[in-house]
Amino acid sequence: MSIVKFPSSCNEIEIFKFCSDVHSYAGVNELVIDFSSMGRIEPFSMIYVAKQIRDFNKNNQETTILCRGHKNKEYAANMAFFRAFGLKHGREPNCKDGNEQFVPFTILRMQTIVDEASKEWKAAQDIIERRSEHLAKILSREEHGNLVDALTFSIREIMRNVLEHSKSRSIEYCAQFWPTYSKVEIAIIDNGIGLKQSLLTNPFIQVQCDSDAIQQALMPAISSKNYKGVRIDRNDPWHNSGFGLYMISRICRLGGNFLICSGDHGILLNDHGKQHIDLGHHIKGTAVRMVLNTSKLTGLSQMLAKFRDEGYDIAKEIKDVGMYTASAASQMLSRDFIRRVQED
Repeated sequence: MSIVKFPSSCNEIEIFKFCSDVHSYAGVNELVIDFSSMGRIEPFSMIYVAKQIRDFNKNNQETTILCRGHKNKEYAANMAFFRAFGLKHGREPNCKDGNEQFVPFTILRMQTIVDEASKEWKAAQDIIERRSEHLAKILSREEHGNLVDALTFSIREIMRNVLEHSKSRSIEYCAQFWPTYSKVEIAIIDNGIGLKQSLLTNPFIQVQCDSDAIQQALMPAISSKNYKGVRIDRNDPWHNSGFGLYMISRICRLGGNFLICSGDHGILLNDHGKQHIDLGHHIKGTAVRMVLNTSKLTGLSQMLAKFRDEGYDIAKEIKDVGMYTASAASQMLSRDFIRRVQED
């Protein structure tokens, strides 16, 4: 019998190490996951770990997975974490919305969005906009304001990316708002093709590894569907400009942070700059964590206008190179941090 212990911290490095430890036991007859040391757990940790355990179970059907030390973990059970990876304990995913400024583990089928759009004669992105605003209001317990606007925009853009690029059949998410700490965390994950495979459809982008792909995706105006020669209906308010992840990361870096993982790599962006993370395992699809400092959110339109203008300047310089390269993306992103720090 092999045992792997869940960490006491939900720090992303500890979570990635735990997932790598789980995968290292591929092929064993019996694996016990010990949750007795679990302390405070946050949304990203839940959706990321649940997916990794499910994927391990799918790829190692000869291995029996047992759990212990989980029965007194009420918050995780209430967020539907355990049920999300197959353990019969706590609430089921897709349970009713939280009533204490949280959104429990939810699995949303892409086909559900498409069906709703077809029924209402709307674009699928309109349905995503509506769902995003609904989630924003649940988290903030407000009907309007800067926080609702910022949350709606951020959730919408990530969900749009899943719909438009990932080829995933579903999207999984959960979220929590801690008013006392002026902190809100939204975690979203898909089961799609991942950033690398998506960006390879753009002939002007050089992507050789997952690190390259993530860096490219974070740059303004870089997209698998927006490049020279491709037909774009610029009258369509939902046409893909490649600015979504860039704009969200800028919002999150206002005292919060932005983490994105795909393949075998992750990048964390915050006030201190950029941190590359070797996951030590592979994730199918893309996982995103958005942490916003609610005390630093001002009018969304003014923030986005500033970020957009700076993004245009960066995009022009990158496009002048002719072929987008990861090294250029890395340098421009680092300079973007430096520029903002100097302005502050």
